Amino acid sequence: MNWNLMNNAMQTLTIELTGNNALKALQDLEQKDLIRILKEPEINSYSLPGEPISDEDFRKWVKYAENSPTLSLNEAKQRWANQKKKLQKPIR
Repeated sequence: MNWNLMNNAMQTLTIELTGNNALKALQDLEQKDLIRILKEPEINSYSLPGEPISDEDFRKWVKYAENSPTLSLNEAKQRWANQKKKLQKPIR
């Protein structure tokens, strides 16, 4: 992931809040003009809750997924382990 925050680039994130305290914390950040909460974000992911999709759209999504590149579970675990090491270095 390329987090180009040095150039004041805007990043859009989708998050799931775990409680009222989380919402309050985000609202506090919005009050300080550090973030902007989108009231109705456009979410085009079938893995998230929302409106039902048509059979045709589902078939298109499956076809897209079948044609997308894959990697082995071992390779994915290794990438995450390497990323975890990189993230933990500055913390210590």
